[in-house]
Amino acid sequence: MRKLLFLLVIMMAVGGVLGLLMRQDSGYVLLAYNGVTIETSLWVLATAMVVALFVLSWIKRILFIALSPSNSLAKVTGNLAQKRASRNTIRGMLELVGGNWNKAEKLLTNSAEKVPYPLINYISAAYAASEQDEHERSKALLRSAHKSTPEAEFAIGFAQSQIQIKQQHYEGALASLLRLQKLKPKHKQVLKMLVTVYTQLKDWDALLTLTPTLKKDGIFDDDNMLELERNAFLALLDKIKFRNKLGQNKKELVAEVESLWNKLDTLSQDDRMRQLYAQTLIHFGDDAKAESFIRHSLNQKWSDILVYEYGNIKQDNIKKLLTNSENWLKKEPASANLYLICGRLSQSMMLWGKARDYYEQALALDTQNEALAELSRLLKAMGDTKASQELMMIHLNHASNQLKNLPLP
Repeated sequence: MRKLLFLLVIMMAVGGVLGLLMRQDSGYVLLAYNGVTIETSLWVLATAMVVALFVLSWIKRILFIALSPSNSLAKVTGNLAQKRASRNTIRGMLELVGGNWNKAEKLLTNSAEKVPYPLINYISAAYAASEQDEHERSKALLRSAHKSTPEAEFAIGFAQSQIQIKQQHYEGALASLLRLQKLKPKHKQVLKMLVTVYTQLKDWDALLTLTPTLKKDGIFDDDNMLELERNAFLALLDKIKFRNKLGQNKKELVAEVESLWNKLDTLSQDDRMRQLYAQTLIHFGDDAKAESFIRHSLNQKWSDILVYEYGNIKQDNIKKLLTNSENWLKKEPASANLYLICGRLSQSMMLWGKARDYYEQALALDTQNEALAELSRLLKAMGDTKASQELMMIHLNHASNQLKNLPLP
């Protein structure tokens, strides 16, 4: 708009200047040739020359078309075909977004050869064919895309990987993604798709090698990373436990579990995973490592379910375990499980009165705690049968309060 206004202003200015000059002096021109003379003003002659040039340019165009009609017609029809193909491409993309796969594929495929960049048409048509479960046709369209634009290897491979994952062809998708990873090692979407494929193929070892890159490049947030590592840990732990049943050396298995835990360091944020790791060490008979892990882990972050496993450790130096537990009581006086563990450790050292006190304190915090059964058994063994029975009646009364209101005979 600004350019148009600028041109109008220039034209008006030039016109004004010419008008002024014409009024001041119209000029005089005399042309004579072979006895013929022409007399006119300078401005009329200038106007006649401009008109003559314009007419000559149109005569030239008409002669060009007349002398080479095929080329000119081809150019005109080619331009029309290209415009029609561009319109069909836009329509095809709209149909693709709208979910009309069959129509989208036809529009995009038919117009591919007549647009300047057929790559977009072929890739989009391949997506549309894939949505119709026409897998062979989808592959053929991707081959056409590569043939039309060989330098677009990454874009075509990326589209191919997405289609293969949708079709659940995970082995083929893995091969495509590994090629893409070589081209762009830090491409976030490629790494995310690799995680999906490895998970579907249950290739947990490969996924384990990928986790450092995922953390370093921030591919997933903390919650998703924890979920990923949790699934990998549980799957690999099942394999290790199975090999334990086959009789493999437990020390080797413990070293493998320990190495696995250290690699998946996000798991230390999950209390259930910490408990499972401690249980595994105890199950494989390495109570020393289990004790060290639980102690250091609780010192960093308290967990009521993890401290429960501290009472399952089998060690000769029970006094050390009790001392550590009593030190935690100073920081965690509201933990019923911790009082339960202190009671059990005291009972292991035959400190009957101390064990009884700890059990009672655990019950004061949680009436459903295992300390109830432990205290009842201890009282009965100490000869206080009446107190033991009263304790069990209290437990039954608590339990009866949770019963549903049902008809009775």
